[in-house]
Amino acid sequence: MHFSKSAFSLAIGAVGIMTAMATHAATLSNGNQLTITAGVNAYDANGNFTNVSSGSWFAWDMNGNSNIAGIEKHALSMGTTGIITGVATSAGASHLGAPDNTDTNAITAPWEFLGNTGSDYTTIGITGSTENGLNMSGWTVTWNGRLINTRGGAWGTGFIDGVGNLTLSGINDFYTLDYHATVPLNDPSGFGGLKYALHLEGYCSTPEGCDLYPTPTTPTPEASTYTMMLAGLGLVGLAARRRRNE
Repeated sequence: MHFSKSAFSLAIGAVGIMTAMATHAATLSNGNQLTITAGVNAYDANGNFTNVSSGSWFAWDMNGNSNIAGIEKHALSMGTTGIITGVATSAGASHLGAPDNTDTNAITAPWEFLGNTGSDYTTIGITGSTENGLNMSGWTVTWNGRLINTRGGAWGTGFIDGVGNLTLSGINDFYTLDYHATVPLNDPSGFGGLKYALHLEGYCSTPEGCDLYPTPTTPTPEASTYTMMLAGLGLVGLAARRRRNE
């Protein structure tokens, strides 16, 4: 049994090393494009909406419990450009009634909330890094002709006013961006005091390619480390075979 535990520990360590290799630190350059993977709605057996099961979404904490439930999420999809780092955008479609085929917006495609149309834009180009987060101080929501101030009032563990938390994967340039804000009390939009959450995910895509990962956070293992990784995995297999033959 002691042999099996040792082999298992070594293999788990190898998996940890490989996982660390896929996580990178980087600073975004102006002009990087972050595409937005569309949110996928989930429904129960009766056809009632229950959650955005994957992809991008935004949410309002409508019941004020400082927690985002699945039914409070609203799917987002990509607009004409997605996020172009360092570039501010203009307000997009925002009107009474559902989006129509003439509505456009740069970052996110126009979306529907409570039967009316809204979209997202930023008055200050988004810049930053994985270590220090992204500057989201210009992020603004417009809905039904109203501007909603979502530029501060961070809530929840790990969030800072006006800062989006960015992670980047070394696999296919995949990213996730999470941002929390609270609309100021007495905001003219009528949303004053509501907590807002944004989750975007997608890929970095530019004509030049996305070289966002200059320095891995964990050094590349030496050849001897790879040998240990393979040995550990092999020992686990050997231990399993021995148990089957006992």
